[in-house]
Amino acid sequence: MERETGMGTSEDRVADPFGEGSAWGDCLPAGRGAFWLGVARSFPGGWPWSRFALLARRAARRHLAGPVDTRLWGHRLRLFPDRSISEARILFLPRSWDRTERKRIAQWVRPGFTFVDVGANVGAYSFWILSRIDGKGRVVAVEPNPDLARQLQYNIQVNGVQDRMRVVEAAVGAARGHGSLLLETRNSGEGRLVGTRGPSAATPTVPVRVVTLDDIVQEAGLDRIDCLKVDVEGGEADVLRPFLRSAPRALWPRHLVVELKRGPRDGPRSADLPAWLAARGYRLEFRTSLNGVFSLA
Repeated sequence: MERETGMGTSEDRVADPFGEGSAWGDCLPAGRGAFWLGVARSFPGGWPWSRFALLARRAARRHLAGPVDTRLWGHRLRLFPDRSISEARILFLPRSWDRTERKRIAQWVRPGFTFVDVGANVGAYSFWILSRIDGKGRVVAVEPNPDLARQLQYNIQVNGVQDRMRVVEAAVGAARGHGSLLLETRNSGEGRLVGTRGPSAATPTVPVRVVTLDDIVQEAGLDRIDCLKVDVEGGEADVLRPFLRSAPRALWPRHLVVELKRGPRDGPRSADLPAWLAARGYRLEFRTSLNGVFSLA
């Protein structure tokens, strides 16, 4: 039986939340944190219910700090809702999170479905898709942030799905080599490779391995990609363009979910990406506030 602990969770009682001595279930929420978490998850997805869920999420976050163990999409996951926007969204609002994109992806899933998640973060898309594919399907989650990659490995091992999901700890760029990853302290999911402007003195960085999408495909031994998700904070063109220029068409992803939202710091590198993809046969099916969803004609 899963045991509950205290009024909430605290990183203090888990010295190393992803170490060998830390078992899933040690950080189950209880008390007010568990109550408001349940309330937030009880609402249907979409408008106007998401507004009520957001209010419940606000209440829950007052009582949940550090790692939180939860069951989601049939998996046992350990998440940090106070460290990452993405983790908070999937923990508290799993029905509303990227609802439009996931509804379309669900229509694509077939036996043996192969999914590549570039910029996987904590693996929201990866674990959700893993819950929908059969035993022959494969998920490759690519994440350069060492802490997030370790978290992915922990959640994979807890669920015993190493045979269907693998983690590649690397950044994906236009050419292989080495780089520096900016670590956003307020939102761990917004890490990005240092560009020509470089980081500010106050922004921490970590050295990372840089590979190409072709390297990912070869290392994983993939003979096709049914769906590719790319979310690398402005470097999406550097991931896609070299691969589609050199890879045989049989290896081109059948479907794409690409982050297209741009902020002032991202620059123009991917501004013309939808038109560039259209010229190569990708049809833009729809666009949300964050992502463009494409299919190969």
